Order: sequence, then structure tokens, then C-alpha cells
Amino acid sequence: MPSIWSYSDSSDRGYGLFKRRLFRELEIRGWRAHLAEASLIDPAAKPQLRDHWFDHPSDWILLINQTAAHFYEYLEIPPDQRPVSVKKIVWFLDDPRFFVTQAFEAEEYVFCFDETYLDFLRENNPRFCGFMPLAADVAEAGVYDPAFASEVCFVGGMIDQSERRRQLSPEMTEYVDRLVEEKLRQRFKTFDQLAEEIPFAPGKRIHITPQVAHYLYWEANIRYRIRTLEALADFDLRIYGNEDWERLLSGSLLLRRFHGPADPVRDLPRIFVSAKINLNIHSIQCRGSLNQRDFNAPLAGGFLLSDWVPAAGSYFSPGVEAVYWSDINDLRQKIVYYLAHERERAAIVKRGQQRAQRDHTYHRRIQQLLSVLDACASRDKTI
Repeated sequence: MPSIWSYSDSSDRGYGLFKRRLFRELEIRGWRAHLAEASLIDPAAKPQLRDHWFDHPSDWILLINQTAAHFYEYLEIPPDQRPVSVKKIVWFLDDPRFFVTQAFEAEEYVFCFDETYLDFLRENNPRFCGFMPLAADVAEAGVYDPAFASEVCFVGGMIDQSERRRQLSPEMTEYVDRLVEEKLRQRFKTFDQLAEEIPFAPGKRIHITPQVAHYLYWEANIRYRIRTLEALADFDLRIYGNEDWERLLSGSLLLRRFHGPADPVRDLPRIFVSAKINLNIHSIQCRGSLNQRDFNAPLAGGFLLSDWVPAAGSYFSPGVEAVYWSDINDLRQKIVYYLAHERERAAIVKRGQQRAQRDHTYHRRIQQLLSVLDACASRDKTI
């Protein structure tokens, strides 16, 4: 019986719910799953997690957005106690360039939610590197709740970077704004490419470290999402998300549209099914894949209206199982149209839900993951 270990925040911060879904699916298939939980903001968390790891030695470690090297550093595991020979499943659910700064260990099996990043990951020599998209992590369809009813709804997180921005010089602030605005115009260019095209000064370009890229990425995301939502302020719009939204929306007409956080287990399915239209605004990092809302809204029974990314048609049939928008004018026209055509909306919801249930659950993803690992094991035996 194979065994696997990982850790998460006890308050569901980060990827705790995601890991619990995966571990439940592995347990159904006979794995022994050990998930250590602690309050990760508590100084006592690291020794608690270390003790749990040493008490539950396992065949595999599951790491999300974290290489084995960063895992050892985070838990402050001494070099002579690092489980180098233990196999690791490393699954990147965000742009891996934020997290990968050195070659992988010999036993790291690396997966990424977006296949456009695979070439970058292969440069760092993982044992295996493959594409594994996200899926729906809501457990079941939602139930209509008038407390969550709206014409248009958006659920998503934001990061307030005002403190980091205050640390920049006026010249660097102006330069960052130029890079971010250019990124919004040329979405599929990297910040490295843009910094090469737009130097800070003649003959002087800045080095885009993972930390700098993360800052620029969130600056672009903030502007993209807020500008899109402000263009919809005349609709019955609701926004749900983390508390950073309140600071970012200070002075905006959208502030009164913000309704605070939503519990991912209790509230999200009801929100998705109670809104007439669930708006999706992909992060800038989604270049060749989709985000969690793409799968959660249809499975819960909600109507999904998402901005188009090149991979969208691989997961849902456009106009049949989900609807996509290309720019603000197109978005507004489609909102007006589908608000007025309830029967069409309902038909798309039904087909989208069936597709999500069939192809885009973590039950299905774990089947795909284990098939890959079995193939790797068979290959290793023949070498």
C-alpha cells in the first residue's frame, strides 16, 4: 500500500482544501495519506510539521508550488535529515518561474497546470515533467439561495501591494507602471521579454527575479480585474474575495459591490448557482490552461462567462457548455443577451455541468496522475 505525506494550513489558507481533495481520492484508491495541519503563521508550526513528517515516513511527498529544496528550507530540515531519496510529486498551480530557482532533485516528478511552462521546467531536469490541469474542487451542485442572488458575480482573490510599492523610487514606480501596462497590451510576452524591449534607461535593463516577477504579475492582475469590473458597475454586480479587496477598492464605485470572503465549501456552490452570470477573469499567468472558476462554476450548476484564453475550447465547447468574451464591449453585450435569454442560459448550464462532472473533477485528475506515475515506474524498471 503506497503512502503519501503533505502539510497544509489548519485554517484552509493556501492549498489546504485542494490537498484534502487529492488525499481523499488517493485514500479511495488504497493509499495511506498523511496530511499534517498547523497554523502556518504560528512560529510553532514548523517544528510541529517536522515532527509529523518524521513520525509518518512515506513513499511520496506532495508539494504544491514548492520544490523539494524550498520544502527543506521552509521546514528547516538539516541537510543530513533531508529525505532526498523519497519521491516527490511537485504540482505547480501558478507560474513556476516564481518558485523554481535551481535544478530539481533526482526524485521530483513535476506537473504544471499550464503546458506553456513545461519547457521552462524541463530546463531544470526533473525526473518527470508533465501537464496536469486544475479541476472542479466543489464537491457537489449548489442550491439556490436568495441571499447570494445577483445578475453578475465575481469570486476571486487579490493581493494588496501598496506597501511594496511605497518602497520603490519615483523613477522605478514609473518604470514598473510602463511594464505592467505593456503586459496588459501584450499578455503572452513575459516580463523578461518586456524588460528587454523597454529598458529602464538606455543600455540598462532590470533583472526580473522571481520576487520582481511576482510583484509585476499581481500589479497587472489587479488592474485587469478592477478595470473589467468597473466597466460593469451599472449591473447588479457582487464581488466576493479576501479582505485585500477593500483596500484596493478604496475610492472606487465597486467598494459597495464587495461582499467579503466566501467559504469555499459552504458558500461557493450556492453563490455559483444563485448568480445569473458567473464572471471569470483569468489571471495573467493563465496562458495555456484554465483556473479553478472555469471548472467550479459549471459543476456547481452556474452559468460561466469567462474571458477567452487559447486553451478554453479544449475543456468546454464554446457557446455550448460555457460562454467566452474577448473585450469589454463583447462582455457587456453578452451579459445583456444572456440576462434576457434564461432558457439558453439554462441549457448551457446543464451541458457545462455534465461536462465538468464527466471530465473535470479531481477524481478524474487523480486517475490521470496515477496513470502517469505507473508509466514512469514501468519505464524505470526497463532501464
